[in-house]
Amino acid sequence: MRIGVDIDEVLAEFAPALMEYHNATYGTSLSKRDITTYNLWEVWGGTREQAVQKVRDFQASEQFRSIQPVQGSQQATQQLRNNHELFVITSRLEDFIPETKQWIAAHFPSTFSEMRVANYFSQQNPQRSKKDICDQLGVDLLIDDCFQYAAECVSPARQVLLMDAPWNQQSSLPQGILRVHSWEDILARCHIICST
Repeated sequence: MRIGVDIDEVLAEFAPALMEYHNATYGTSLSKRDITTYNLWEVWGGTREQAVQKVRDFQASEQFRSIQPVQGSQQATQQLRNNHELFVITSRLEDFIPETKQWIAAHFPSTFSEMRVANYFSQQNPQRSKKDICDQLGVDLLIDDCFQYAAECVSPARQVLLMDAPWNQQSSLPQGILRVHSWEDILARCHIICST
């Protein structure tokens, strides 16, 4: 099976590090649970452009380079790669590919066949849809934390595991999207999917 894996909140504890940076820089007292939407300007206030710039500033910081892996992600992906081909599929910007590749190499060595970036929120470079990336790579299963991307990518030929987060609390999920709460859940679901 070919499995696409998002980075932020699936492999990397991006939101806690971002909130820590924002609190230190702007004097706020926010945590991950305060992020109930990906439209961060609705969380922080200000404009969309200001929010995008804040995230870019964070991505240029030392805190970004020292993000910790999600609990259980390293062991689980090592286990999955024994029987499946894994790909990183992220919405991160092209501008931060070198830092992202270094982080993946440091925390997930020899785990992923390839990394593709969707370049969402780019102000200059073209964006790509995660669906198109999944289609190009022949991904059978996507693991992501964003409901919008999950809904875009699910198909009769592709299931999506949605990592539970404050910003994806839809009351019901479309067929083919399953909510998971940990990498232990993900491993169990992958076992079920492979055996059907």
